[in-house]
Amino acid sequence: MNSVITIISDYGLGSPYSAALIGKGFAIMPENRIVEISSQINPFDLVQTAFLLKSVYHNFPIGTCHLIGVDTSLSLHKRILWVTQNGHHFIAADNGIFSLLFDEPLQSVYAINNALIDENDLFPEKNLFLPLIAKFLKEGELNSFAKEASIGKELHSMSAVFDGNSLGGAVMYVDSYQNAITNIHKSVFESSGKGRPFRMYYWSKHYIDKVSNHFNEAEPGDDLLIFNENDYLIIAMNRGKGAQLLGLKPGSKVIINFEEAD
Repeated sequence: MNSVITIISDYGLGSPYSAALIGKGFAIMPENRIVEISSQINPFDLVQTAFLLKSVYHNFPIGTCHLIGVDTSLSLHKRILWVTQNGHHFIAADNGIFSLLFDEPLQSVYAINNALIDENDLFPEKNLFLPLIAKFLKEGELNSFAKEASIGKELHSMSAVFDGNSLGGAVMYVDSYQNAITNIHKSVFESSGKGRPFRMYYWSKHYIDKVSNHFNEAEPGDDLLIFNENDYLIIAMNRGKGAQLLGLKPGSKVIINFEEAD
């Protein structure tokens, strides 16, 4: 069985760990394609990992295997999970990532057999995750190395929170254009605001009170709000490095205050 294999990790730009993982993947699965989604997740940041992977995985072909190389310590988490959801396969440590990655109930969860897990392995992504993916693609099933299970650890949702007339969110990711992508989804924004005037504050008393349809609706160097292709609200700057100049980074809090209804 041929497949696309994606990797998302916190190894860092230019890391030899990324090169070793990709090289090992090609060595044991030369007929498959390996794609690195990102190696620049903040260290151990599962919320950012889930947000980014959730935003892109559906663009890959059905049957793609997604290797999650963030917070993988087996001496800490003890278990490895294989989740199949919406026709895609995901392998990760049982660290809570799957409680963040999907809004709907999980369709298929398997735990890798304990006999295969070495808690002293410092690079399980390369030494175990990849060989398991290769075995699955060869055999077409999981029963030889895993059994049905449920997730162990669960983490709090990364969704924006509506309270009265305010919608609180956070910057989840800063892209290469220095656009600050928040966790405020268009559906939540619209259901909370119901068309009311608003002000989004992201530091001190500075605010933006309009959502633009295009970046060039603002003057060069001016900040603006716009929904991206995944319908998440981003804070940007036309022809400028918005997040850098505006002091925004992953974890920065934002708040939208809606005008009180009559």
